[in-house]
Amino acid sequence: MPGKSLQVYLADRLRAAGKNVRDHYMKLKDKVALITGGGRGIGKAVALAYAREGAKVAICSRTASEVEETAREIAALSAECVAEVCDVSLEEPVSKLTDEVQKRFGRIDVLINNAGVMTRPAPITDLEVKKWDYTLAVNLRGPFLATKTVLPSMMRQKSGSIINVSSSLGRGAYANFAAYAVSKWGLEGFTQTLAAEVRGYNIRVNSVDPGYVATKLTGYHGGRPESVTEVFVFLGSDESRSITGRMLSSPGWKSELKK
Repeated sequence: MPGKSLQVYLADRLRAAGKNVRDHYMKLKDKVALITGGGRGIGKAVALAYAREGAKVAICSRTASEVEETAREIAALSAECVAEVCDVSLEEPVSKLTDEVQKRFGRIDVLINNAGVMTRPAPITDLEVKKWDYTLAVNLRGPFLATKTVLPSMMRQKSGSIINVSSSLGRGAYANFAAYAVSKWGLEGFTQTLAAEVRGYNIRVNSVDPGYVATKLTGYHGGRPESVTEVFVFLGSDESRSITGRMLSSPGWKSELKK
């Protein structure tokens, strides 16, 4: 320890040891995660949680200011980040996004299909066709496009986790929410079908109902987005390597896994 006092030397060693311990226990160390709708709400909270657990994070949003702010917060955690403006309902931008992530990080280990929209509740007789089309384009076509572009690399590496953000409205009947409910019912069907299709490639596919969370969709009423991130970290980590085709809910996912 030339040039250092014993006190400084020991402090440096303790800091280094602490970093090694933290790195060892990071659940997502060096995994690459692509999170759609990562500029705010649940997507942002999950992106930051992944960064804290050692992941390299790619996020997208249609709003540049939001995705840029989230990227700055991720960088402040000393995590690597790709941040892009992207409309997930459009094939070409989604393909370019995944190409950029692959070029930067070389792989994608986790895909979280989080981007979603919900129009004002209305009976079917009053529901405008353009609002129906818009909701299904983002909430169902979007996950299909993102999954379709990410799957080939996951199949080549014979590993991966796909997490679809669902809703209680996709698991029950609620009047006046036809477009949103149908999009989420469809997403649940997509989850189950895909899980069966890619099981042989060691790719896991699950859905999460985050519950009533304070986001733009709920008028910022409900629980904090940070309160639902644990299940997403679990499903992205190797701890969930035997879990696929499950419909989980926050916060009851741990008890649901025991059933």
